[in-house]
Amino acid sequence: EIIMQRLEDTSTPVTVGLAILAYSLCSSTLLLANKMAIEYLPVPSVVSFIQIFTSAVAILVYKLLCGRNSVDGFEWNKMKAYSMYVVAFVAAIYANMQALANSNVETVIVFRACSPISVTIVEYFLMDRAWPNIRTMISLLLVACGAFMYCLSDSQFALGGMKAYSWVIAYFFLITFEMTYGKKLTSSVKMDSVWGPVLYCNTLAALPMFLLGY
Repeated sequence: EIIMQRLEDTSTPVTVGLAILAYSLCSSTLLLANKMAIEYLPVPSVVSFIQIFTSAVAILVYKLLCGRNSVDGFEWNKMKAYSMYVVAFVAAIYANMQALANSNVETVIVFRACSPISVTIVEYFLMDRAWPNIRTMISLLLVACGAFMYCLSDSQFALGGMKAYSWVIAYFFLITFEMTYGKKLTSSVKMDSVWGPVLYCNTLAALPMFLLGY
């Protein structure tokens, strides 16, 4: 049963544009903050655990202050449904932090920007989604060309070849699976609030991330 409405059915071009801009700012700022954090605390998994644990606690505090109905409670069936996604989520974050530790921020941003290309291909062949229109295809092609040109001019790639991109390539494939499976999960698992998926994901991911950093 699909409970959450699709963004494209309820939004306007202005709200979509603002949402994209806000996401881009948050995502790029987080990458920069993580890069700075692992310079001072060179244990990427510990940095990720602190972020995940803090997010889970913040949502639980919000639930406590605003009432039990403000955030979905824990249910065993939902936890089982999120288990596979959490594995991909933890693996993607771990690979992301390792990529930041071993590469520069620009490289991670470029590979992450290319993830919609792979998501589009996966959704078309495995999820019966329509192929993008011409305008979208041109946009994705420009992103791919930009990424290719960046790789050619990157000193790390010139010195180490594909080996220099090992962690960021792993992150690219993991985030592709995470984004694709995440879209399917949020449209098929009943949640009564937007905070429910965030609580489930961060709470279930805290222990595995802690063990990775132990």
